[in-house]
Amino acid sequence: MTAIEFSNALGKVNDKYIIEAINYVEENSTRKHPVQKIKRIVLIAAIVTAVMLLSAMAYAIIHYFSTAIENTKLYCLTGDNTIISEEQGVISPEDAAYKLAELFMQDLMTKDETRTYRVTEYKELSVTLHSTIEMDSETACIYALKESEISADTWIVEISVLYKYEGIMSPIGPSNHEWIDVLYQGSPIDFLLKRDGETYSLQSRYEPANS
Repeated sequence: MTAIEFSNALGKVNDKYIIEAINYVEENSTRKHPVQKIKRIVLIAAIVTAVMLLSAMAYAIIHYFSTAIENTKLYCLTGDNTIISEEQGVISPEDAAYKLAELFMQDLMTKDETRTYRVTEYKELSVTLHSTIEMDSETACIYALKESEISADTWIVEISVLYKYEGIMSPIGPSNHEWIDVLYQGSPIDFLLKRDGETYSLQSRYEPANS
């Protein structure tokens, strides 16, 4: 069972037990004695309180074990007739980065059991490229640029996009159906675009904690 299914099931269970508790006390409260009324009120209050506590605990568990938007798959693109640059005879880094960013977002829209969320729609996708050999020392420090990443055929790519998702995503939490504009939280890591002849590859620079 996924976190989304568990959350939905929990809500149904809560409603079920509250309704059963109310029905129970009503069926067993034929006597109009004041003590019975007090017991009925206390019982309902105790059940509702217990259900609320269980719901809070379940939400905390779901939030803790939900996944973040850490898509580190490698995407590749080769030149073709539809996007060939007239000057260079090959696809430009900007075009390649945009096409690969589209693949990245489309992949996040597919169902994946390893994720607790799924992107449902996105818009206003754009990319910004930074040449690794032209990057000054201060910017390189901000991006924690590695020596192995510096080349005339590599670029740091910033992906700008608005998206909505369903499910639960860390550290945002459950979906509230609003447009989100941040792919990663914390320090900028962005993506690394590599060119090998006419072939480009794009991959997130995010490094999982267990890597």
